[in-house]
Amino acid sequence: MKKRFKSLSLILLAFLLSGCMKMNMTLDVSGNGKVKTSVRMLASEDTLKTSGMKESEFTESLKKQFTKNNKDVSAHVIKETHDGKKYIGVEASNAMSSSIKAVVKNGRVQVTIPMKTFTSALTDNNITSGTLNNFNMNEESLKKNGVEMKLVFNMPDKAKSNIGEVKGNKVTVDLLHEILKTDAKAENIVVSSKTGKTFDAKILFLIIGGLALIIAIILYALKKSKKK
Repeated sequence: MKKRFKSLSLILLAFLLSGCMKMNMTLDVSGNGKVKTSVRMLASEDTLKTSGMKESEFTESLKKQFTKNNKDVSAHVIKETHDGKKYIGVEASNAMSSSIKAVVKNGRVQVTIPMKTFTSALTDNNITSGTLNNFNMNEESLKKNGVEMKLVFNMPDKAKSNIGEVKGNKVTVDLLHEILKTDAKAENIVVSSKTGKTFDAKILFLIIGGLALIIAIILYALKKSKKK
């Protein structure tokens, strides 16, 4: 996964510095440890025009990187509009599913991804918060220009994570923030949850109550029909 992601990141490296780009990766983790991935990479049409790269050239480059040596990957061109700006890119499913493994143990499932997987493409090319400052750029200005890099985990149950925002079974990691922040950085992204949702007694009572109401209505209707 690291090698493939690095190649993809290098394609978008120029756009990170020149304008609007968005990278969103979603991991759907099941209770049995299987992981399905979906990756969306887009650049604004204005940024492509500025760089002199044709839209077809950009999307074909991404599609080739996604599908290279992987027949299970499905990649297609997507177009979106964000804040009035038009974007074009590629969405790929199962792009890195075989590379990302989840560990199932003691009723919990856990995914661990080294931060280097995402940072090496930038740091290897000396793209750090320090070098960005030389261009009068930082996390805030990049986000203002429309740059976005996010990693989303959809877990089978209520999630726990060492970084990012946790809402129920969903974890969202702001990769741009994690890569460029100057304070202590986590070596790994670690997300876990129970392997499956536990049955809520409240739901059981609601189901029983609903069934009782339906049965009562049916019985009332039958009695009424008999009287007639």
